[in-house]
Amino acid sequence: MKNPLDYIRPVPKEWIEAASFLSAVMAGSVYKMINQNKKGIKITLKTMLVEAFSSFFIAFVVYAVLNQFLHFNTFFTYMMCSLAGSMDTLIHSKIEALIDVAFNAAKNKIE
Repeated sequence: MKNPLDYIRPVPKEWIEAASFLSAVMAGSVYKMINQNKKGIKITLKTMLVEAFSSFFIAFVVYAVLNQFLHFNTFFTYMMCSLAGSMDTLIHSKIEALIDVAFNAAKNKIE
């Protein structure tokens, strides 16, 4: 009987990292949908796809910052991506507020 790791070793490292990243992001997205369901929000296929896409986008930005620029541990980066994916609406609203403040400040400087 073969060791299960013998089946994983020939798979390219990039594929394993991509699968790990996607599974971490989907875990965060599923966690968010479960919390929404507990609050009484009906989960449909459209809602699931929108949540998955927005979670992936936010998680990809977090991955780029933590792994590519700051060179954090890969496992830590994936868990932060999962957390960011579950909190994507909060992050999105904070980014909107930041952009709003920046444009208002620029508008006030112009006037």
